[in-house]
Amino acid sequence: MRVGGATPAEIRRPREERRLREVEKAVNLRSWGRRGKDSAFGGARRIAGIRGRPNQMNFIVFFVQRAAVALVLAFGILAVPGVPEFASRTAEAAVVSSIVVTGNKRVEAATIRNYVLIVPGKSFGAVDIDESVKALYGTSLFSDVTISINGSRLVVAVVENPIVSTVIIRGNKKVKSDALVPLLQTKSRGVYTDAKVQADVQQITEYYATQGRSLASVEPEVTQLADNRVDIVFVISEGARTGVGTITFVGNRAFSDNRLRSVITTRQHNLLSWLNRKDIFNEGKLAADQDALRRFYMSHGYADFRVVAVDWDLNEARGRYHVTFTIEEGPRYRFSSVNIDSTIPGVNSTQLLRYVTTRSGRTFNATAVEKSVEALTIQLAREGYAFAQVRPRGDRDYENHTISITYLIDEGPRVYVERIDIIGNTKTRDYVIRREFDISEGDAYNRVMVDRAERRLRDLGYFKTVSITTEPGSTPDRVIVVVQVQEESTGEFAIGAGISTAGLIGEVSMNERNFLGRGQQLRISAGFGVDEQTYNISFTDPYFLGYRVSAGVDAYKTVLSDSSYRPFDSDTIGGGLRLGLPITDNLTVKLNYQLSQQTISSTKASTALYFPDGDTLTSAAGYGIDFSTLDSRTDPHDGFLLTFNQSFAGLGGDVNHIRSTGEARYFREIIPDADIVGALRVGGGNITGWGGKSVRVLDDFFQGGETIRGFATYGYGPVDAATGIPVGGKNYWVTSAEVQFPLPGISPEFGFRGALFADAGSLWGVDVPAGAGPVID
Repeated sequence: MRVGGATPAEIRRPREERRLREVEKAVNLRSWGRRGKDSAFGGARRIAGIRGRPNQMNFIVFFVQRAAVALVLAFGILAVPGVPEFASRTAEAAVVSSIVVTGNKRVEAATIRNYVLIVPGKSFGAVDIDESVKALYGTSLFSDVTISINGSRLVVAVVENPIVSTVIIRGNKKVKSDALVPLLQTKSRGVYTDAKVQADVQQITEYYATQGRSLASVEPEVTQLADNRVDIVFVISEGARTGVGTITFVGNRAFSDNRLRSVITTRQHNLLSWLNRKDIFNEGKLAADQDALRRFYMSHGYADFRVVAVDWDLNEARGRYHVTFTIEEGPRYRFSSVNIDSTIPGVNSTQLLRYVTTRSGRTFNATAVEKSVEALTIQLAREGYAFAQVRPRGDRDYENHTISITYLIDEGPRVYVERIDIIGNTKTRDYVIRREFDISEGDAYNRVMVDRAERRLRDLGYFKTVSITTEPGSTPDRVIVVVQVQEESTGEFAIGAGISTAGLIGEVSMNERNFLGRGQQLRISAGFGVDEQTYNISFTDPYFLGYRVSAGVDAYKTVLSDSSYRPFDSDTIGGGLRLGLPITDNLTVKLNYQLSQQTISSTKASTALYFPDGDTLTSAAGYGIDFSTLDSRTDPHDGFLLTFNQSFAGLGGDVNHIRSTGEARYFREIIPDADIVGALRVGGGNITGWGGKSVRVLDDFFQGGETIRGFATYGYGPVDAATGIPVGGKNYWVTSAEVQFPLPGISPEFGFRGALFADAGSLWGVDVPAGAGPVID
């Protein structure tokens, strides 16, 4: 900065003033201000930027220069008698009569004066000038600002930043410009600054990294035009696609690397990576992976588990990252005792114990503790204790490796929800997010309820990330709940093919889990086989009429052709309505109605009595009950699933029967280290006619390889003695036991697992039509 001297009229010390000017001349510092970056472009130039990292050299040079000047000035002033005292008085007593603005072309002088903190007629000092310079630079309108004193006038000299004429992106082939343009701070007809351009370079390279191209680099080219305008071109070198090559773990003893890889979301590069892109390196995903590892270990008894470090390095030659998780497992704990301690009068701790899922003697499970806290909080709210807080306290016995859990119930602060703000949802409607909360504006704030809503939002599968935080409200007893989400793709298009006992099969399907951002699901599919074609369309609204009740409508068409086990052609068209009522998180009751018409044709004469040609209308209403404690619906390792369904046909139509089916499945990890899971299954069914009508053979159960593996379609059960054609049965039972294990050398990403199994079952009972038979069970 250069300091200008005061006039004799302002400071009545001409001798000291001359001495001060001599010092100023020696250090060449005659004006107050800050010199910005050189704004003369001289045609096209390139701004240094390797892989999007900003160049800090200009700032360092600026800082060193100013520090040197300040030192010289200080020594020079100290060397002149009386100058220090004079300088102090000058900074404190300077006064100007007017402010003059020079160098401005687009920005009005009055606008510039508004940012200057100095007022004519009032004294000011160095701090006021420095703050004025900062304020002017903060507008991003100027590349250089200098403030000096000329007589009784304060002169503000500015150099305006150029205006951006056009912004062009070149070299991008893998990423569309439509995805990059919204990331840019630099806009056409906006003000140009180097800081904005460097920030844009960083944004582009970071976006490319999220797309699996960490080697991408961006180099901006700035070309000066007439009238202080510039064109900006971002030249992108996309580089080769990068991915995670290997993931290793250090410090794991209880679980193998393969088992831990199945827990995290980041995947190693494999044959499917080009399609699902799950091998993309992303630091945000690695942070989520650490949390997933913690939850996994904590749910298996390792209460002292921690992630020590996550390291990665990039092999640029191969374009692959190597990621290493360093962990400490610690010992495995069990629950020693479980108690409830309440300080709220009227709360019955003994009765509340039935809502606790943690049990003495069982392996410590942090997930079970969280669910217990949630269940207790909900029950207390139902009993009228809206502000009750439940906190688990764990007392470790390090010698015996046990943890004593006490659920402490206290009266919490009376804080209310002022409002719920939602950020980041561009497709999903606000109400789709709000309905996952059990609290709303004006209700008592409860952190457990907020955590429950956060878990529900994650389980929707609409968002990559979900974060819920709080901010102070308008009064001390109010809070603002802030929900920040990052959306992900919810549409799926799938083509599948396989081989069954009947021959080749295939399916094409389209599925949208967040239809029009309303949280509804739409699925359309078509299946093809040698002797079977299916067409389905279904629509589901998980919050029908705003209630936590799912409703859906289905339509389908099935065409079956004559085959070795089916002596007729069948054409069925139908549809239905369904409702799902969640009673608890584990228990759901379902209601449904089905209407269908089946047309049988080309029946063989030898089996015409079993499968007569003609049309049959079936009208049936039913219900179902599902109870599940599974840790995962898609890849269960622990828990059980109970299902029971019953339908009543005869509400109009041509048939009268009651069909009942039930099934129980149980899963448990046998060897957690090797990801070996045991599974048991038992099921059965019955169909009975009513109203004096027998059960049609076409309505019987037909069983085969889908229940007892190794059998052909319709492969076991009653058959016609003369033709050997399967005629089904009115009753069946099945059971199986199996051990599931990962296949060596095959990534879990492929969804393949090996199994050793034993199946058994039986199918019997037929209402033989008059004149037909005999039947062999």
